[in-house]
Amino acid sequence: MTTPLALALRLLAEHGDARPWLAKARDDGSVMAAALLGATEGADAHGAYDQPRAFEVFIRAGGNPPLYGAVSAALARLYEQLAPRCLLDIGVGDGMALLPALGQTRHVPATVDVVEPSGGLLDALRPRLPKGKAWQLTLQAFLAQLAPERRWDLAQSTFALQSIPPGERLAALKRLRRHATRLAIVEFDVPAFANAEERFLSLATRYEGVAREYGDDAPLVSGGFLAPMLLGQLRATAPSNWEQPISAWQEELTRAGYRVASTSHIHDYSWAPAWLIVAKA
Repeated sequence: MTTPLALALRLLAEHGDARPWLAKARDDGSVMAAALLGATEGADAHGAYDQPRAFEVFIRAGGNPPLYGAVSAALARLYEQLAPRCLLDIGVGDGMALLPALGQTRHVPATVDVVEPSGGLLDALRPRLPKGKAWQLTLQAFLAQLAPERRWDLAQSTFALQSIPPGERLAALKRLRRHATRLAIVEFDVPAFANAEERFLSLATRYEGVAREYGDDAPLVSGGFLAPMLLGQLRATAPSNWEQPISAWQEELTRAGYRVASTSHIHDYSWAPAWLIVAKA
């Protein structure tokens, strides 16, 4: 059974007029429908990370604190297991996963380098960053300017690789193999859908559920972060998210030339379960 919001999402994906269904869903109390109406009525398309304040509120409330607590604990254990001397964090954000992991582990890498395209998020991280270097670049641009001999014992990325278009991501992963001995990624195990109706209903249900976790901050989070993210998934504006099942992430790493060493469940988040994949170059 579909819903007004799910119907609106399908129309947005097909570049149809979704406003009547968004208005109906909003009038029925949908937080996401109200945010999408505002986002689609604007003159310019905005990316999901263009409003750092919305992302900062999103990531530090709702179901994210326990999620990131589990992610940081898993990374801390990984540092103890692999004992990397030099670490690279790709798409580090403002360090919500990285910094607690470094604070918990018994093995802190000697150097911690980070890559993050958002200047606002990187500015918030810089004063707290341990010894290392920070680049305000996309992964693609970062790899393009690296010297051939530059290497890290471990590269990691938490919920960031899904923001890179699949073709560019595969090429970047292949290139990253020349510079990192091991790669650890944390991503969501999103469902594989039988048909379009099932996908749009799942998106509507998951986004609405997440938006409602934020109470008085729901307009900020849904309008400044969730709506641009969702529109990107629907390819209605600037694409910003290409999520997939964990099995597909494993297959992608294999296509890029990695050998998957382990895959482990981390946390059952409201959006989808989070998993850690560790691969060898």
